[in-house]
Amino acid sequence: METTINLRRLFDFSQLPIIITGAVLAVLTVAIILMFLYTILKNMELKQKQTEEVVEQKVFVKPDMTKLKAEYLALLDGIEAKFNEDTTKVRPAYEGMSRVVRDFVYRATGTEVDKFALYEISATEYKDLAKLVGEYYQPEFDQISEGDVRDHLAKPRRLVSEWN
Repeated sequence: METTINLRRLFDFSQLPIIITGAVLAVLTVAIILMFLYTILKNMELKQKQTEEVVEQKVFVKPDMTKLKAEYLALLDGIEAKFNEDTTKVRPAYEGMSRVVRDFVYRATGTEVDKFALYEISATEYKDLAKLVGEYYQPEFDQISEGDVRDHLAKPRRLVSEWN
């Protein structure tokens, strides 16, 4: 009995799966390289923007203190007038005084004390402002606001008028 063995040639199978696999790997490699380049370029642009923002910081220009003082004394007069209309509005009067003195110091010095908490103001060189704002905390934040608004209005007026 004769037995015949037919051996297959080395590349007798279809080459299509090898081509598809090679193409997918090539596309994935290109995609990874492009994502890497995109990330690098994005980081470079972000650093460039941050550098530009640092350069564009505002320069403080000292205002005309006579006009500034007059403006803020008028605001304090307005707070007093509103309080005289309704003397039960103690809390809004203290809130207004606190806002006015903080804003005045900010405009006079360029230090953003209008956004500071009391402990942050205390850490600055403006101890008179910290003391004044500290006095306003109890009437501003108590459940029942009590205080002598007319007496306390003299203190921010003094602070504004005596500011250098």
